[in-house]
Amino acid sequence: MKLPDVYTDWKIVVGLALVMLGAGNWAIGLQRTQIYSRMIAARAKAGTVTDYRSFDELEAGAGGAVLAPFSERGHQTSYATARMDFYHAAFLAGRVMVLSGLMLTLAGFIGVIQRDSRRPFKRPSEPSHVHH
Repeated sequence: MKLPDVYTDWKIVVGLALVMLGAGNWAIGLQRTQIYSRMIAARAKAGTVTDYRSFDELEAGAGGAVLAPFSERGHQTSYATARMDFYHAAFLAGRVMVLSGLMLTLAGFIGVIQRDSRRPFKRPSEPSHVHH
């Protein structure tokens, strides 16, 4: 088996490309999922402390302005949840890409080895005239 046998086999090339792309998706997806998960947890924790207000604090003439910060926080949390879901999907897709890339690369190497074993073995040619 020689190097050209390896890099000309489409299974090996595609498999290695899938492994590299999948590893990138896996790493970035895991990192960003953790970041947005912490953001959501921090907002939920902060929200439980400050979301309670008595009805006496709500003014009748405010026209919903008192509730505006709550809906804005809800929008931010919804946005963070959507981002976390996106990166979680990227994380899972990365894992699938790495595993399928490894299987494809393995199949490619097995094929190259089988082709190489079917080739006739060539012995080095001996010089026609030997000096003693």
